[in-house]
Amino acid sequence: MKVTLEAIAAHLGPIREYLASDGGDVELVRLSPDGKTLYIRLLGSCRTCDLNPTTVRLGVLEPLKRHFPSLEAVEVLPE
Repeated sequence: MKVTLEAIAAHLGPIREYLASDGGDVELVRLSPDGKTLYIRLLGSCRTCDLNPTTVRLGVLEPLKRHFPSLEAVEVLPE
């Protein structure tokens, strides 16, 4: 499956539920031209949580890699 923001958005449901359970959410901002890095903003309580690097790796990147194996990184942009 080709990596596009639209394709990623279609797989965000479970990730959003996971983040919402702690009062957070995620906003897709852009994808690198090579499709290997996704840029996001964390919303709600995720913005200030000390565990957000772990959340991004285990709660966002790893689930997305199951559908998009070529995705290598998720970078969090500031507000």
